[in-house]
Formats: sequence, structure tokens, C-alpha cells
Amino acid sequence: MEQPISVTRSNFNDWMVPVFAPANFIPVRGEGSRIWDQENKEYIDFAGGIAVNALGHAHPVAVNALTEQAKKLWHVGNGYTNEPVLRLAKQLTENTFANKVFFCNSGAEAN
Repeated sequence: MEQPISVTRSNFNDWMVPVFAPANFIPVRGEGSRIWDQENKEYIDFAGGIAVNALGHAHPVAVNALTEQAKKLWHVGNGYTNEPVLRLAKQLTENTFANKVFFCNSGAEAN
């Protein structure tokens, strides 16, 4: 098996369009609210990850759910529906004010 290309934070400036300035380290693993960089230095991730990552990093329930789903289907797009989506929609309509739901990948689609 081919070894991965060695990279550091300084490579961002070499290969990426600088539309944002990421932290001066590269996180390589996380657990809960903590992340570790390539040098095994520990940080607290005050953002808890970002966006849909509200449970922090590598939460065992999320890891198990993702692993089980990955064994079945990765992603089929909106040309199909799937069982987990329909189950979640049912739970949301039964337990909230909503009669119907719309799933989207960001707030941009929610408007």
C-alpha cells in the first residue's frame, strides 16, 4: 500500500486558494471537545467541531450509527428517499409543531 503524502500546515499556502486562514496546526484526531495535532499536542475545540458536529468528535453513538449506515448506503442524493430519512421525518412531525419537514445541508437552503 502506498504511503500518504506527508503534509504540514505550511502546505496550505502552496496548494490552496487562500479564501480563509485556517489555524496554524492540522488536527488529526478528536474525542469529545478535544483535538490533537500532528505533533500530538492537545487542544480544546470550543466550536465542538462545526456545523452538524454538535456532539463533538468521535462520539460513540454517532460513530456506531455512521458505521452501521456506511455498511448499507453512503449517499443516494435527493433523487431517492431512504429509511433513516423517513424515520427521522416521522419522529420530527410527531414530536414538534411541524406537519412536514425539509432536510437540507445548510441554512442557505432553509430560506
